[in-house]
Amino acid sequence: MESIKELRVKLQTNVLGHPILQRVPSIYVTRLFLLTSITANQISAVMIIVGIISGVVIAFGYIWLGLALIYLNLVLDAVDGELARYKKTFSMRGVYLDLVNHLVVFEAFFLGLTLAVSEVWTRPNFVLLTVGIVGALAMCMRRAIGDLHRVLFVRSYSEHPDLFRIPPTSSEANTGTASGAKPSSFRVLMKNILWYLHESHEGGYMIVVLVIAYAAERLLLPGALHYPILSWVVLYYGVTLCLYLTREIIGGFYSIESRIASLRDRFASK
Repeated sequence: MESIKELRVKLQTNVLGHPILQRVPSIYVTRLFLLTSITANQISAVMIIVGIISGVVIAFGYIWLGLALIYLNLVLDAVDGELARYKKTFSMRGVYLDLVNHLVVFEAFFLGLTLAVSEVWTRPNFVLLTVGIVGALAMCMRRAIGDLHRVLFVRSYSEHPDLFRIPPTSSEANTGTASGAKPSSFRVLMKNILWYLHESHEGGYMIVVLVIAYAAERLLLPGALHYPILSWVVLYYGVTLCLYLTREIIGGFYSIESRIASLRDRFASK
């Protein structure tokens, strides 16, 4: 069998997934499974089960175990694709399981985290509970809305092809710097800050943020009650997820035609 280095070149070139948090450990797990008859779809099913269990476990206050399981889900999310690429066993069922994972697992995990941190089983913090539940719903809706242009493309084109008389997409991007003026250092700083805040909502980064927050809570405030740091983290994610959902809805309304035209042009060029 190929070495780890050879497998990385073969299976991890031009693929999605965090290069460190996911792809570094995933290739070792993939190499182990390549010695068995386990299929990519079986890994995907286990991945979903592990992810849902992480939400249940963390809801009952087992924070470290919940974080470990959701990270295992993240790694398996890379493993199933690597197995499929190596064995050339791509299937629509595998794509379906991957979509179910992205629509259900992190949302269930965040909901479980909200139940634990808001202490719903003892003295619930209803503000935190409400924000967290709404944030979990917003997370799910964001992922669904992100794929709406693909759904519209297939459904509407099959029923109403006349709707697709959309002007071709422009190959020239409007960067807003046509005058040659360089953006100010303050604007660059703010842009970078907003980018990092947005990236913190990706699965791997969210796990890192939660691990750091809970570790700080246990080390710096060992006798503290009511999850003082994790509560603020849940509030942050709950509020910003709602804001990002609002942005997705409004931005999607104004960009839906260009997104569909881009899909149409991509298929027409094949």
